[in-house]
Amino acid sequence: MLTPQFLKQLDPFFIHAKHSFRGKFRGERRSLNRGSGMEFADYRAYEPGDDLRYVDWNIYARLNRLFIKLHHSDADIPLTLILDNSRSMEFGTPTKITCAKQIAAALGYIALAHADSVAVYTCAERLSVTLPPTSGKSQFSRLTKAITAIAADGRTRLTECLKQLPMYQRSPGMAVILSDFLDPDSYTEGFKSLTGRGFSLTAIHLMSPEEIDPHTHLANATTGSNWLVEDVETGETKAIAINAETLTQYQAQQQAFCDDLQRFCIDQGIGYAQLKSNTPVEPFVLQDLHRTGLIQRNQ
Repeated sequence: MLTPQFLKQLDPFFIHAKHSFRGKFRGERRSLNRGSGMEFADYRAYEPGDDLRYVDWNIYARLNRLFIKLHHSDADIPLTLILDNSRSMEFGTPTKITCAKQIAAALGYIALAHADSVAVYTCAERLSVTLPPTSGKSQFSRLTKAITAIAADGRTRLTECLKQLPMYQRSPGMAVILSDFLDPDSYTEGFKSLTGRGFSLTAIHLMSPEEIDPHTHLANATTGSNWLVEDVETGETKAIAINAETLTQYQAQQQAFCDDLQRFCIDQGIGYAQLKSNTPVEPFVLQDLHRTGLIQRNQ
């Protein structure tokens, strides 16, 4: 799925979190969890059964009261990868879902290499667990095997799927949604449901060149007549006159859709990046995702 040369280029990068999360695994980042790390965090009153090694005896000497010293524990950043595997993602050359898989594998590699945890979900008509939270660079082959097996099927119900995520992950973390976002019921409420629960989101918008410029798809076809257009997800058909006017209208609406999505993400503090499926994934990850702040390079 990813070349050895590309994996080597990914080694200096790490997943960048704007704030700390409560990780589940031992990692390299400072966590919101209180534990036995080196960095002091806070005090709390002693409770029967607490380890006396963590009592601050200096405070006891002054106040005649027992207090426990708390420290920041080292934990992972929980990274959740959500891949839209609805039928519309199987469009384009190469397909949008192929690009989504490669990007997900690259981000998963970066996270696992730095002891962060990775979970993978698919979303079409419902949210499905593809890979439960796992950690450790040795798990990369397991990650790629799980991602490779993902197949496109079903309709897009993105908002419903995103609202289901807290049922699987009760604690917030970083979530990357890879999708074409072509949901007739919109995506806004799904995003808001996760940001409202403390998730840090990044939207990766996959598009095919045929969607951006239909002339590419119609290069060898005769325009100026009625076409029967079929919805790839619902099977619904509609007769449309394909001519210069309708193509211009389509491109204007398609551009408006992209602009609205990007504007919404900016307004909500959600990271946003867009990729055409015929564009190499390597520079997109190394440059575009670096610019969004999702990944950073070790100095």
